[in-house]
This record gives sequence, C-alpha cells and structure tokens, in this order.
Amino acid sequence: MVRFVRCNALLSLALDASGKGCRYVAKGDSDDDVLKDMSSHLESVHGVDPSGQKETILASTKTHGS
Repeated sequence: MVRFVRCNALLSLALDASGKGCRYVAKGDSDDDVLKDMSSHLESVHGVDPSGQKETILASTKTHGS
C-alpha cells in the first residue's frame, strides 16, 4: 500500500514553480516517508516552514492500494 497526500489539500490555491495550481503528490510506504517528502516540497517550492504542519499533513494523508 502507498500512503500519499496532495499539496492542494494542504495549501488551497497554492501555485507551483511554473505559476500553475500545485498538483504535487507526496508518496511513501509510511507516514514518515510522506511527511518527509511533503515537508521538503512545502519548504522548497512554497517557502512554507513545515515544522508546524506535521499534524495537518498526517490528517490529510490517505492510503491507496491493497
């Protein structure tokens, strides 16, 4: 099973590096993997400090697969 979270579920109307609506999806085998991936994305692309976002990211994380 793959855990994932979409950036636009966290930052409504956020723009990506090209100026379009951000459609980034952080994926991983565990919540920690997803948290690390999305934290890196939020900081590098959106300039958002992810330190206070842990609970929001985990609450928005979903599972895909069987």
